Order: sequence, then structure tokens, then C-alpha cells
Amino acid sequence: MKLIKHFLFLLFISTIFSQTDSVKWKQYGRLGLANAQTTNGAFGYYRMNRKTDETFRDLRLFAYSLKEDSFIYLRYKSSDKYGNNSRFYRYTTTFFRKNSRANLNLQYHVNQGFGGFLKQYDHGLINIEMGHAFDMSNFLNDTRKTSYAMGGIFWDHDTKWFSTKLELEHFQQISEIAEANLTRNQYLIEIMIPVNNNISLNLNFEQEDYTVKSNTSASSITAALEWKGNFKFK
Repeated sequence: MKLIKHFLFLLFISTIFSQTDSVKWKQYGRLGLANAQTTNGAFGYYRMNRKTDETFRDLRLFAYSLKEDSFIYLRYKSSDKYGNNSRFYRYTTTFFRKNSRANLNLQYHVNQGFGGFLKQYDHGLINIEMGHAFDMSNFLNDTRKTSYAMGGIFWDHDTKWFSTKLELEHFQQISEIAEANLTRNQYLIEIMIPVNNNISLNLNFEQEDYTVKSNTSASSITAALEWKGNFKFK
């Protein structure tokens, strides 16, 4: 079983890097400081992103270390519009993560569904997503899955001086509760202040808030310098 799961993980990575068409990927990197419940540490982030009029592909690797605690997060999201001028799209998000502070072993998570653009304007957009999700909280050692109905709202806005990102997602557990109810809300607030065309200051707050307080909620604040550029496959 472990060999199969390792194979699936490698297949996930190879699928991403097999998409080497002529559309340019952009890449982003961040280095900075992290804070979680008064504990300080180092923080790193890498992202690859590709957009067309009809498609969206996004790979992110996020990690920080806080004394004896650590957090690692690898996520890939793909979405496709139903037409060039459509306001609706379908999406799939897959991620692996490990969070020692929240007592989380290597977790495998997938959510799929439909999204729509509520408002698109000159300086930003607001979109919503609804779908079905499942995760395996101990991916390498357990086959038990937890299923959720999920929904989210996302707002990106640019001003003359900075850009902001707000995200709110809710995961409502719909499968049988084996050990604990994992229903939760996830929040993200991000502020990006440009220094020049390729460098910006990034301030980020994230929180995972379980509705059942016996579970360990987790939050973090990061401050980092971000650079961006194009990524070319040879």
C-alpha cells in the first residue's frame, strides 16, 4: 500500500511538469519570517502559475519551521472555463500537507466542483466555488477517507499602492464521524506591496478553525519578500 501511495504522489508531480506547451508559466518565490501562536521561525514559498483565457494551472509549495514544529504544503489546482466568454468553470484541487503543530500527519486532500465569477472589474474579481472534497489524514498508513461538502468565496483587488487577496472556505463533514468532527473554516488574508516590477513585500495571515473545539486549530502570520519571473521549459 505504501508503494502504491508513493507512486500516486510521483504521478501527481509528473502530470504537472508534463504540461510544457507554448504558454508561459510564471514563477514566484518568497523568503521571510513566520509566526504561529507567538512562536517565530523561517518561511519559504515557491509557486508556478499558468493562465489563458479558458484555463488556469497553479502549483504551490509552502513550508515553515518553528523550533520543534513544522508545516509543509504542496498544492496543485487546475480549472477550465466552459467557454471563452463563460462566467462558469470546473476545477480540481489536490494537495499534500503535514502540520506538526496541529498534530497532522501527511494528509492527502482532493476537492472538485464548479465555480463562477460573481464580479469582474478593472481592478479585481470576486468568485465563488462549491463542490465535494475528501481527505486522508494519515496518507501513508491509513486508507480511511473523510468526505465534505465545501464552498468558498475569493476576492482579489488591486489598488494603486498595493494588492489584496481575501479567501474564505468552509468544509462541512458529511461522512460518518470516526474519531472527531473535522468540519472547519479556512481563512486567508494577503497584502502585496510592490517594491519594483519583480519584487514585492508580502504579508499573509492564514487560519484553519475547527468548529469542534476539541480539535487543534492553527494559524500563522508570515512576512516575506517575493520575486516573480517567467519560467521556460527547455
